[in-house]
Amino acid sequence: MRAALSAVDRVSQAAGIVAVLLVVGIVILIIAEVVCRTVFNISLSFAWEYSSYFLGTAIFLGAAFTLRTGGQVRVAFLITSRNARVAYISELLATIFGVGITCYLAYSMILFAWQTFVAGSTSFTVVAVPLIYPTSGLAVGATLLALQMVVRLIRLLIDDPPDDREAMRSYSVE
Repeated sequence: MRAALSAVDRVSQAAGIVAVLLVVGIVILIIAEVVCRTVFNISLSFAWEYSSYFLGTAIFLGAAFTLRTGGQVRVAFLITSRNARVAYISELLATIFGVGITCYLAYSMILFAWQTFVAGSTSFTVVAVPLIYPTSGLAVGATLLALQMVVRLIRLLIDDPPDDREAMRSYSVE
């Protein structure tokens, strides 16, 4: 069981690395656009479109790793309660609710990607990007987030720590 949980953590970590690379790609595209406009007086028509696809995908791919490392925004009023039982029940109920929400999100994103594939949808720009590519990135990220949320619930039920703060510290810049 713990091996399966660790495998999900590794996949989430890999997705987080891909998210970072996508953000670097955004920076490169925007810098290239600025340089081309300033120096050569031309525009890279695809730069803003691809940047928006990269951003959406990066947000979704990075969400599972963020959840695992405890980097998400949350209200910890009841979780930091002096009563350990109240804190545990609050965490458990919030996680169960989170599993429901993220599973619905994953289902919706998979359905959305499937519909863009079946319809052969493309972007409205000159580049006409097949929308299956950006929507499938969203679907994969949402699915990983739902899977990581289920893993969080399992960890709570077997008394493992749900957050891996050490993983976050190993990536932080000090």
